[in-house]
Amino acid sequence: MAESIGKRIAYLRQKHGWTQQSLANRLAMSRVAISHIEMDLTIPSERSITLMAGLFKLTPPQLVEGTTYPRAKAERLPELTTILTEPEHDLALLENDLEWLNSLERGSSKHSRTRQVLEKWSPKLEEWNCKFQDAHEAEILAKMRLLLQKLQELLNHPPA
Repeated sequence: MAESIGKRIAYLRQKHGWTQQSLANRLAMSRVAISHIEMDLTIPSERSITLMAGLFKLTPPQLVEGTTYPRAKAERLPELTTILTEPEHDLALLENDLEWLNSLERGSSKHSRTRQVLEKWSPKLEEWNCKFQDAHEAEILAKMRLLLQKLQELLNHPPA
């Protein structure tokens, strides 16, 4: 027997440590709407499934596979969706910038490029401190802050 789509969503939500309210906030839905989906009182739209799949780091077909989600709706789902949040994406970009900096030879050019990377990312980090409040996002911001602090230390005290 197929698992209900509501039970699958409830399981994945709990696995991520989210309340119904925090999932609702991420999806721009009400907590009651999430509750109704999880109790199988309503069937989530293709849009909702696509957004949820991204939050759960799945493709939409993976999210509904083996569930009671209607086949006609499942056939209209996109194959892929965005799976990185804005902070996750930007952390990956910052790490890419740092990898590129590490590949440069020491000298004035590397010093100048390091300063440019700091000037690029420091204001963004300040902006995000006010924008992102979720625990997962706070963890990402803390990692970014640490990376930028290390970069600033390298700029202030270059290796001999």
